[in-house]
Amino acid sequence: MRSYLSQSPELLSMFSDEVLDVLDSVVRRAAETLHIVDPAERNEVAARIFALYTIGGRTPEEILELTIRLHREGYAPGGRRSDKPPVKRIRTERQRRRLKEDGR
Repeated sequence: MRSYLSQSPELLSMFSDEVLDVLDSVVRRAAETLHIVDPAERNEVAARIFALYTIGGRTPEEILELTIRLHREGYAPGGRRSDKPPVKRIRTERQRRRLKEDGR
């Protein structure tokens, strides 16, 4: 994440070292899971993680899960695939289980 945010130093200075460590860890884990070695593709993953983090309301594990799923489905960090209909709502496995338990 630090590498990705170094392109915008004003953004890099907005986050504490602890937050950047967590985001770096999520980027590293996503890159390992997705077998990413290309720096441009790694930046795409970092952009997606950054976008999900800044929206808020998700744990690092949820951000990782969504990042991996969106990457595998071919969604760009800031948009959607043109050959698929818009996503209604992206839910984590934890949110899906809670909905099932609530009977929705």
